[in-house]
Amino acid sequence: MNKSGIIKFLNENELSDIQEIEYKEGLVLRFFYDFDDVELDGAKAYSNEESDYEEESAEWYSEFFLPYLNDTAIDNVTDIVDELNEEFGVETQFISYDIDSSNYSYNEFVAVFFEGDKKIDIDDVMDELGL
Repeated sequence: MNKSGIIKFLNENELSDIQEIEYKEGLVLRFFYDFDDVELDGAKAYSNEESDYEEESAEWYSEFFLPYLNDTAIDNVTDIVDELNEEFGVETQFISYDIDSSNYSYNEFVAVFFEGDKKIDIDDVMDELGL
């Protein structure tokens, strides 16, 4: 597996702070998806249009703003990973962590990349690593 190529690909697709996590199989990486101003403004506009809650209230964040950002990050990371899988001939599973309302400028992910003939489950990997 071309580990350095995969890391370079993720960097080129604007994922940040990519860190390798030692694991017995495949490639396990932690990385961050950073929201740009357009995405943050879009989340705010969506939340204000769809919600009857006061802007920046706890409910506004938890029911509209943060889920919108989370969906945006997952959709964009899925697109990046799909392209990566095709280019490098690997399979990928990833998870995203919940976004914190006190710091919503990014979304953290952990991904496991593996050869197509291997069967690796990200939940098992996360349990073994204590993440």
